[in-house]
Amino acid sequence: MPRIFGAGVISTGLREYGITFSPDAREAYFTRRARRGPAQIFESRFVDGIWTEPTLVAFSSDYDQAPHISSDGRVMVFTSRRLMPGSGDRSDNLWTSVRADARWGSPTPLSGLVNEPSAEEDGFRTGSEVGPELLPDGSILFWSRRDPDWGADIYRAERLPDQTFGPPTPLRINSTGEETNVAMSPDGQYLILEAYRDASAPGGQDLYVSRRNAYGWDVPLLLPGPFNSPANDGYPSFSPDGRFFFFASDRDQPGGYYDIWYVNADSLNLDELTGSP
Repeated sequence: MPRIFGAGVISTGLREYGITFSPDAREAYFTRRARRGPAQIFESRFVDGIWTEPTLVAFSSDYDQAPHISSDGRVMVFTSRRLMPGSGDRSDNLWTSVRADARWGSPTPLSGLVNEPSAEEDGFRTGSEVGPELLPDGSILFWSRRDPDWGADIYRAERLPDQTFGPPTPLRINSTGEETNVAMSPDGQYLILEAYRDASAPGGQDLYVSRRNAYGWDVPLLLPGPFNSPANDGYPSFSPDGRFFFFASDRDQPGGYYDIWYVNADSLNLDELTGSP
């Protein structure tokens, strides 16, 4: 059964979601948002068997969220509304911070063709990039982007020889609903995503899984209960060793007041659910 992670310390009466860990799993970074305040990135450390009281990450501004740490622990990618250099754009864009000497450096926008300037098309606001996820070797980036025709979809981009990211390509698993906040299992075989795509799903936003195939990814399948609930469930992630699966849910605090929950990843039974041989 899912359990609240860090009850009273990491998961509190505020909104907490989008957790990621250092490679040794002794540092946790997550989004916290006060009831009437901005989203910010906090960190907690595992010391003497307990998680310490979270503190604001030194670089975090008034609207940063959904951090993801690279498998080597050197890079944090996250969503921010801070001012984009040269354009004045303050929409949701992907930023990165590089760690050196145990400290996170000043954030810079993710390089390449990933970030779009904010614009409005027929009353629909575009130029919103959220939920970044890097492959373990850093070669491919996954994230979601809002489009006036399709809503939110998941994209991927490959890292080029100059270390920038190339043109975004939408995944074929996207639907006429909305797909956001993707997480890849550490073995690279599964994508778990947050989506509004099935009227028969139990909650508002729900968790789906897609298995890798020879041509890309299978059609996503709804995770069963108790991982999904009649409430909102999303913001998936895995522990670095793949033993645990984390997600955010407001099943105990309706109305978007998320806590971070976790289960043993084996309990998802992804091979059986997807029919993997």
